[in-house]
Amino acid sequence: MKLHIHEQLDPVFETMGLLYVSYQASYRKIMVEDLEQFGLDGEAFYNKHLKIMEKYIGSFAKHRKTDDTAVFFFNDDTTDFFLLLQVLLSENPEWLTSLEGIAETAVQDKILKTINEMQAMQSHSPRELELSSIQSLEEMIRFLNGSPLKEATKWKLMTLLHQPREHLLSLIEIVKMNLPAFEKARRENEKQINKLIPAYVQSIKRQQDEQFIKFVNMLDHENPEVYPTLILPLGQMVLSGKHYYGLYVDMLPIASKQHSDSRELLLLRMKALADNSKLQILASLKVSPKYNLEIADQLGLTAATMSHHMNVLLACGMVRVEKNNGRVYYHLHTENMQELIADLQQFLL
Repeated sequence: MKLHIHEQLDPVFETMGLLYVSYQASYRKIMVEDLEQFGLDGEAFYNKHLKIMEKYIGSFAKHRKTDDTAVFFFNDDTTDFFLLLQVLLSENPEWLTSLEGIAETAVQDKILKTINEMQAMQSHSPRELELSSIQSLEEMIRFLNGSPLKEATKWKLMTLLHQPREHLLSLIEIVKMNLPAFEKARRENEKQINKLIPAYVQSIKRQQDEQFIKFVNMLDHENPEVYPTLILPLGQMVLSGKHYYGLYVDMLPIASKQHSDSRELLLLRMKALADNSKLQILASLKVSPKYNLEIADQLGLTAATMSHHMNVLLACGMVRVEKNNGRVYYHLHTENMQELIADLQQFLL
């Protein structure tokens, strides 16, 4: 697989993200809490590495142009609806210039397929979808009722599916209107961004983040592309052929990176073991490999909670993934568990 590594931010992806976070007053608080759940000192990590986000978002907000329509798309307590919109525009860039010429039913089918694929990726289990069986309003309601989404998100999705082309044309107009605001925010932070790009390029070329590369390979896309992202600084997004890699991911003390102080990784692993749910997941995987929903059902966890636990365990290198018959199976990473025991012996005995 030859991965095409871009060295510039994706303007549409960044603008979408900036529009969303500019409506979230508690964005900083949420980011700190996420770092805490990961096992880090959230405030210290944010102050050391992520102060740029305040300048980036603040600069964009100064030049942002919005209207009442933007509220529908971006002012939301949950990320599910926004992520769907983000995926739709990222995977269908031609919509930015040619959506008017695409049939309403084709746009509707693409939205339904994307909802289905996002839920399948969250559960790491394929879901069959017969688009021909989802044509009427009642059939759409039945399809959405079978999803774990919140009721407010389902209502927004029904609104979108009712007149998909009209709503997406409005979204595209808002994004285009705010591309200059993104460009101003990018230029104001250009010096820091340019410092981070070479490290990101080397990380991808050397395949330092093994799990990210493995997920990309699992999609079997002929010409995969990866973009750096600042609006998702510690995150990664793996789509059908276009992927995004946070410019600060390499600052995290995760298992696939080489760090001068292995105590950071040891502490993260010990904090993971101190969580009962994560410990139960590891014990279950010791018995046999399992896919996401299988573990969630066994332990009585929601898909969202399961994904959070797995993200931490993957980052700590305590589990690994393998694809089999279209499903992503989690395995206990026995070599790294033995490494954990050896590290404890080195530090304590």
